[in-house]
This record gives sequence, C-alpha cells and structure tokens, in this order.
Amino acid sequence: MISVATAYRYFASAEALWWEASTTAVALEPALAKADTLIEAAGRDPQARLEACVRALGFHMLDDQLPYRRLAKAALEQWFSQADAPGAEKAPVREGRRGRCIAMVVEPLRGLIPKKDVDRIAHALGVVVGTDAMLALTDGVRLDVPEAKRALLDASRWLLAGALAELGHKRSSR
Repeated sequence: MISVATAYRYFASAEALWWEASTTAVALEPALAKADTLIEAAGRDPQARLEACVRALGFHMLDDQLPYRRLAKAALEQWFSQADAPGAEKAPVREGRRGRCIAMVVEPLRGLIPKKDVDRIAHALGVVVGTDAMLALTDGVRLDVPEAKRALLDASRWLLAGALAELGHKRSSR
C-alpha cells in the first residue's frame, strides 16, 4: 500500500525488497528459541546438544519446507544478482542464523580442545544444520520426510563423532 518511489527509498532494488520480505516471512525465531531451550536442557554432552539442535531446527524445516525453499530461492536470486553486477560490493547472502545454535552445540568443547579445532567442528556442522541439509536430503537424495529426519540425525552424529575421534587421535599421537 505504498508507492513504487517510496519502496525504492528503502530498498535499492526489487530483489532487495523480495529478500527482505522472504527473510521476514520465515518465522524461524520460535524454532531458534525452542532449539536454544532444548540444547541447554541436553546438558554438556556435545552429541546430545547436536541432536537437540537437529531435532528442533532440522526437523522443523523438514516438516514445513515451503518457507525455507522460498528463502533458499531468494538467497540464490540475490547471489546471482550480485554475480551479474561486476565490481559491485558483495553482501552476505544469508544471515547465518544457524551459527547461534552451532555455537551452543560446540560450547562444551571450548577449553577441552584447541579453539581452531572447535571452530573447524562448528564450520563442518553447518552442513547438517539448515536449509541446505533439508534440500540435499529431500531433493538430492530423494528421501521422504521421515527418512530425511533419520538421515539428518545419522549424518550429524557421525560427523561430530568422527571429528572428535580424529582430533582425539591426533592429540594422543603427539
């Protein structure tokens, strides 16, 4: 209910307006708050914390895919618009909201293993927490939702267990 001129005062392009509308339309904050609560309730075990995170966020996205698919589409469109504009400053395409939960998952590892290794684990967990995991399992691997949930839990458990085993092995061989 505003004029086009007014819209362009607040948004540089139609794509920027669409991006803002897409990110605002996805009500991820309640799921993030639930994840925070479940992660804290899981205690100090990183595996239990990761499972809580995956069940809260990953399962939520698998159960309600449409808004997250729209968000992924908007992010890709923004990325392509930046790629098509030579010399333009590249803005981050996504907000990085999964980082908050991942930081909570790996927090008990701080002080037990070197910071660089905690950071490496957190970066790797980005593969199993978020819209990308939903798309890979449902579209790439063609799993239905219950199968995708099982695979998401398996992947997250195995990723963290493998990382911790490898890092433990490196420390004990020094």
